[in-house]
Amino acid sequence: MQQIQERIGQLEQRKLGSWLPDAGVGCPCRYRMSETNNTDLLAWQEHGAVRFLREVGVRAGQVVLDFGCGQGAYSRPAAQIVGARGTVYALDKNPSALDALVREATEEGLTNIRRLDTAGAMPLPLDDTSVDVVLLYDVLHLVGSQGPGEKANHSTAADRRGLLKEVHRVLKPAGLVSAHCPHLATHTDVESERDIAEEFTTEGFAVEKSFRAELRHDNGIAQGHVLNFVRDSDGGRGAC
Repeated sequence: MQQIQERIGQLEQRKLGSWLPDAGVGCPCRYRMSETNNTDLLAWQEHGAVRFLREVGVRAGQVVLDFGCGQGAYSRPAAQIVGARGTVYALDKNPSALDALVREATEEGLTNIRRLDTAGAMPLPLDDTSVDVVLLYDVLHLVGSQGPGEKANHSTAADRRGLLKEVHRVLKPAGLVSAHCPHLATHTDVESERDIAEEFTTEGFAVEKSFRAELRHDNGIAQGHVLNFVRDSDGGRGAC
């Protein structure tokens, strides 16, 4: 059995300024798809995913929102970590994906995942300051991208601003938001993760850490950057 070569979460953590390129340089989070087979995916889902989310900062007893959760590649391991005292909200606009998530969670005996169907509109169906961690993995480029025309498959700063304001609202003071953002240059109006980081700080988040890790992407495993931000405890907004 082929083993995952790198233990997720052991890579060097660096502040954004130490590795992000200037705006206009190609997105540094473009990922490398590994030669992946079903054994690799199973190994990552059963072991690597939990290690990865612990490195992100998910802990027992927390409330987690997996925004754009798909079939639950992160929702289900997050539910394992938070345990019976915690809750994972799995939000997606694809009902078939949520159906699959619920089936697999049931098979795994996970009873702490709450399904949230959405048409993609704001606000988020959650109370103010009710969430400890928000996961935004491989989804920012899809926010607001509902064609036809120029808007199809293209997310704008205004689209993302609306989401980030809602994320700020539902997060507890000093709550965590973790993002992985491929496809910026092709599916958004920005070029680099530095641009995305500035959008977060403008909406009242501070950089916590960044690190490289192996992540799930479609039917493969991806190497990419993960950006962690914390909600300002005073609820203020960063300078424009």
